[in-house]
Amino acid sequence: MNGTASADRNNYPETPRTERLTVAALRRATPIRLWGGKGCGVPCDFCRVLISDTEVEYEVDADLDDQRLTLHFHPRCYDIWKTESEAAGAAEATEAAEPSRAKATP
Repeated sequence: MNGTASADRNNYPETPRTERLTVAALRRATPIRLWGGKGCGVPCDFCRVLISDTEVEYEVDADLDDQRLTLHFHPRCYDIWKTESEAAGAAEATEAAEPSRAKATP
């Protein structure tokens, strides 16, 4: 961990996001690869607090709605995001597996 998380991997052109992702969008993001390193001064995608160069930053390459993007997290925010995303995915899978309940008509 000598440089920023971005410096430790192959860079591909990415347009920096200026808008915050919604909670629903964050839950839909599918992680592909995780990188760790020094913060690079961008806001955390979970809490929106800047990740300074004195802090550890996790960068997650992810797919969201058929687009590749990089998410930036504090380690504790990543843990919360990952737990909530997995719980949301499990709940959706359970709902999809349950048959529709027809209401009884008198």
